[in-house]
Amino acid sequence: MKKSEFVEFISRFGKHPIPATLNRHVYIWVGDIDELISKGPVGLIKKLDLYVLCEGLTKTPLGDKAAGRVLSDAIDNWISREFPTIQRQRALMVTGLALLYRYGLPLSSFIRLANETTMVIFGLTDLDINFRPSQTMPSYIQFAPYSILKYVASEIPEEAIVKEE
Repeated sequence: MKKSEFVEFISRFGKHPIPATLNRHVYIWVGDIDELISKGPVGLIKKLDLYVLCEGLTKTPLGDKAAGRVLSDAIDNWISREFPTIQRQRALMVTGLALLYRYGLPLSSFIRLANETTMVIFGLTDLDINFRPSQTMPSYIQFAPYSILKYVASEIPEEAIVKEE
């Protein structure tokens, strides 16, 4: 989907419920996150930056599995507190997706929110997609470009990926 089409769609979505024609109202926005928020209806999009969420955590987990559980609990608590179930049009923009990928967390906590009144947008910046190390990496480090996009896109249809014109 093109960005201009999505901006038009989100404007309509902000006015009234729209049944999902794809796999729920779950989308991937590739580009400038603030651009979409500024072009969308005022107050429709609430942003959850997973990096900012982690800054407020008081536990320092030992190991990847423990860190994943702490992050998963923090996400569920944030959703309960900041994005409660209501019957009005709204959208949730989730950024910092490298953390979901890093700890192998499922997208299900977010996908289950999506319906005809709630849209979920996974925001990936150009840096998330096009990052290249400035120096040559040692041979024991495996750099896998596009890993975050592939991880998020594995559960979302190609038509729900919003990219450049």
